Amino acid sequence: MIAINCRFLTQDLTGVQRFAEEITTHLAQSRDDVRLVAPPGELRHSTLGGRVVEQIGSTTGHRWEQWDLPRLLRRDLGAPLLLSLMNTGPVLYRPQIVTHHDVTYVRHPRTYALGFRLSYRLLSAMTLTRANRIITVSEFSRQEIAAAYRLNPRRISVVPNAAGAEFARTHQEATPPYLLAVASFLPHKNIDRLVHAFETYRARSGTSTVLKLVGSARPAAMAGTNGSPRSADGVEMLGRVDDSRLQDLYAGARGFVFPSLYEGFGVPPLEAQSAGSPVAASDIPPAREVLGHSALFFPPDDEESMIKALATLDTSRTERDRLRDLGFANAARYSWGESTRLVSALLDDAVHAGRHAPATAEVIE
Repeated sequence: MIAINCRFLTQDLTGVQRFAEEITTHLAQSRDDVRLVAPPGELRHSTLGGRVVEQIGSTTGHRWEQWDLPRLLRRDLGAPLLLSLMNTGPVLYRPQIVTHHDVTYVRHPRTYALGFRLSYRLLSAMTLTRANRIITVSEFSRQEIAAAYRLNPRRISVVPNAAGAEFARTHQEATPPYLLAVASFLPHKNIDRLVHAFETYRARSGTSTVLKLVGSARPAAMAGTNGSPRSADGVEMLGRVDDSRLQDLYAGARGFVFPSLYEGFGVPPLEAQSAGSPVAASDIPPAREVLGHSALFFPPDDEESMIKALATLDTSRTERDRLRDLGFANAARYSWGESTRLVSALLDDAVHAGRHAPATAEVIE
């Protein structure tokens, strides 16, 4: 029997939670040896893949994951193999396969508070070192995690993200036209530079195209000198939106912009491509790995290059059509079904090897 840590169902749905939810759903549909376990309280879903999520224990959050979950797995379920698909898992529990998406907290530390960063790195080091297997989402992240924690890269398996089938919409460019960006407005997401670049481009060109931003909070570039919100010329803040609204936004965009300084994978560009939106993206290793030649790339720290990319998306129908066709083909390379197959193979290998086998996971090519 395999237990899946479903603590992610208590959290807001971002890229990390979506990965966990999609893989869990597909595993529940394809395997009869999994049990889904979660903390008590409100869950985003009570079933996944037709399987009931069992709520166990009496605590929540990290306390549940680090104390209740391992204790109850050992006492009531016979210490089964545990699959943790978020960035955390119970430190002292084995056998366990853990997932770690990236090391943003190491490479861009100012994104996080000092206390969180230090405690998170300590917990991650202990969890990753003890895990039977480690999953991450790209070859770039595999190398980054191995370097940050001095791990053998052969212990880390690559299981990519994908865009859900629900994002495959018929593209119909909206009127009035808009460009779109989707991100949490953290420093490494580089949204401030995008806002500045778009304001400059709009002032120079006189375009009527607007930039729509989807994400929580507000970029620093849209704060006034006294900290109160300011209006940025042609920039619309939409906040968090549900999946149906997000799908419509992708499908109607003249183009999608992905300006990040650092990512482990980068799911929004794939979702945009699935919906037929041409993509301009930061020229960083994970974006190159995921997008190949299907996007228009720009150096993320060069505002003039970003402005040029914005202008190309806004004004060149020929380039938009070319990028749209390349994007459809690129997005089709990824699927949650295939990613789940890779995870399922890891589960089979771990079960066969036994709970006390050495941690020697290979990269799945």
